[in-house]
Amino acid sequence: ALDADSDAWTKGDSAKIYNLLEDSYTFSGLPNMAPVDKTSFKMFWATFRSKIEDVGGPPAVSSDFMVLKNSILRELGDYVVESGNWEVRNFGRGVYMTAAKNGKILWREITMNPWEDEEETSNSDENKGKDCIRSLHTFVKK
Repeated sequence: ALDADSDAWTKGDSAKIYNLLEDSYTFSGLPNMAPVDKTSFKMFWATFRSKIEDVGGPPAVSSDFMVLKNSILRELGDYVVESGNWEVRNFGRGVYMTAAKNGKILWREITMNPWEDEEETSNSDENKGKDCIRSLHTFVKK
């Protein structure tokens, strides 16, 4: 389920994403937005893609939507969890974590930073003369 889900997110294919969702599914982590449940997902997705297109991101009809990289898969009992980095050009980037069980996606949680070109970030006065090492901190809830 996680491979199909990741493939659907990279292509921006909401129908494929939706078909993989458990009834109790939630998507969370976007700034200033309440978690999205399965019932609200289709409407959320249409608005989400439209807003991304409005700020210069991929067109809402594009199948070249998101890049996922540095993915890690872990089995935790009956669950499989995937985490990694995501980015949508001219919109944002961050870290994602997704859990699946019995072939269904239970939840997806993200962090988000606004889009900045790598060249702009590395040439900013704030970063000049500094070694920048970004780190990923993992927290496991018991």
